[in-house]
Amino acid sequence: MKLSLATISLLGIATVWGGYPGDGLAQDRMLAQETAPAAEEEMPSPVEFYTRGVDRFEAEDYEQAIAEFDQAISIQPDYAEAYMFRGAAHKALGDLDTAVSDFNQAIDIDPGLARAYVLRAEVYYELGNAQQALQDARIALDLDPTLGDARLYQGLVALDEGDSETAIAEFTATIEQNPDQEAAYLLRGFAYDQQEQYPEAIADFTYVIDRPGDNAIAHIGRGAAHYHEGDLRAAESDLDQALSISDQLTYAYYNRSFVYAAQDRPNRAIDDLDSAIALQPNFVRAYFNRGLLHDRQGNPQAAIFDFNKALELDPNLVEAYKARGTVQLDRGREAEAIADYSQAIQQLPDSAELYKLRGDAYMADGNEASALADYNQAIDLMPDYAEAYAARGRVYAETGDPQRAYDDLSLVISLQDEAVNPDVLFTRGLTRMRLGDMAGARADLEKAAERYLETGEAQGYRDTLVQLRQL
Repeated sequence: MKLSLATISLLGIATVWGGYPGDGLAQDRMLAQETAPAAEEEMPSPVEFYTRGVDRFEAEDYEQAIAEFDQAISIQPDYAEAYMFRGAAHKALGDLDTAVSDFNQAIDIDPGLARAYVLRAEVYYELGNAQQALQDARIALDLDPTLGDARLYQGLVALDEGDSETAIAEFTATIEQNPDQEAAYLLRGFAYDQQEQYPEAIADFTYVIDRPGDNAIAHIGRGAAHYHEGDLRAAESDLDQALSISDQLTYAYYNRSFVYAAQDRPNRAIDDLDSAIALQPNFVRAYFNRGLLHDRQGNPQAAIFDFNKALELDPNLVEAYKARGTVQLDRGREAEAIADYSQAIQQLPDSAELYKLRGDAYMADGNEASALADYNQAIDLMPDYAEAYAARGRVYAETGDPQRAYDDLSLVISLQDEAVNPDVLFTRGLTRMRLGDMAGARADLEKAAERYLETGEAQGYRDTLVQLRQL
């Protein structure tokens, strides 16, 4: 159940900790009031416009705030704090490019304005420029080591890059500096989740949940951690709670689909994936997972539709080629299956499993030479790949090479021992018959008959009895 970073990315980091850190900006306002040059009484005061702009910003009246900052800047063109706040207002309205321009101007005027670097880091992060965000966060910390928000961005970029250990260290340092920093606990919870330290993740998410206010993201994160811990009831409860807070949370539906699938409630899982796709029509993994569920439900046409859509959105999704190939093979469409496995192999040429699967498709299509070549490649890539040896052994048995068949099947039996598929025992029994080892053939067929009974495979048991009667 992949959710942590995707959830943050989907909702935007501003949502995670509630937008701009107001305390820091308020301090900047006070500083600006103290340091701004005194205006002559007969002239409008830039500080007055600036202060009114801050008030409008804090009231979330961003357009009027921008108008006030415009007035302040027109009177005092080097008013760095006014540019910074105007950039924050543009950012709140979704005009990220203009926001960056204003932050750049603020920094050009006052390169020591640490808060401007933090705000620009936020915009760069939302624009997908993680490294530039990281650079700005580091500059901000150099200028003002007390800026916990900057350290959060350092941790967030590390989390994006999969370096959960560094992320945990950054978020922990933020918490040590400010024990009430809710965002640090939330993000550290996701870092612990990435590190597969689920009890620690649950503890951090619980801290956030227990604070005032309903934090849906924390419920999503804790639900995922409960899922990984095998506590499906708690996972479902958290994800239900997240959706009761807001029914527009794509990843709450997506993650709950995993819980329903694990509870053997595939129809509910499919319903949740339908909801996730309705909210995010380009959600590749939702299409892919829904395709897997449709296949499990015996609906191959719906499965192929979803795999097609996933591949339309992401032509490099190897798993979708593999899954679609398997559905096609099950439907008896060997050529389509071979094409899909070949596409997957082009992208993942070192996958022994893909060669084995394509070998199965070739074998079903009657192309024994190509099947043998793929099984050989699979074994070269994974020398202890029991299933590939078993498949190659069957090819040798069917092409009249009983000694090689016997060697491959014997290796499979030695690797899998009591867990060996009865088909392998049955085929080796027939191979031993061809080699003239009737006692060994009887032993293999008798054991195959026992295993068929254990696994409830009636036809295999009957076929084995027929062969035993011929000995």
